[in-house]
Amino acid sequence: MTLMPLRAAVWALAVSAVLGSATASAHDNKQAAAHSTHSDAARSEPFGQPGLAKKVARTIAITLSDTMRFTPDKLSIRQGETVRLRITNAGRIPHEFVLGTREELAEHAQMMRQMPGMIHNDASSVQVAPGKSADIVWQFSKSGEFLFACLIPGHREAGMEGSVTVTVTKPPVRRK
Repeated sequence: MTLMPLRAAVWALAVSAVLGSATASAHDNKQAAAHSTHSDAARSEPFGQPGLAKKVARTIAITLSDTMRFTPDKLSIRQGETVRLRITNAGRIPHEFVLGTREELAEHAQMMRQMPGMIHNDASSVQVAPGKSADIVWQFSKSGEFLFACLIPGHREAGMEGSVTVTVTKPPVRRK
């Protein structure tokens, strides 16, 4: 192979790598968008669906700690209410906040044990680095008892779990 075709081959490889990187980056951006609150708005879960920030009725501060606890660990929300959960990691190790049913959390915890490096970043869960905060905007459209937990292996088992009670709101009684 002469020097000229070798340079052409190297140049073609470089261009291919750049284009491949741009394509992968565009793919990653599309995947990130697919997990954003906006695109998840149509997705519904047994415990509700992603909420719209403009409809937030109140903000609930939740602190995650290295004592493997959430503060508060019990939330009471009215059916149909959209809340902002402001989740702050006051600890020195990563923690996460995952909303779900008991069955979903058990299934997800099993996956986390098989893939301990998995990072959550969708509408109903978030991983929070030490000293950082993250928000989840959620509309609790269905009544019932639901859970939240840190599914990093060992954390939930050590007690890092809480509950959400969503109560039915009754319309005002009209007097004649």
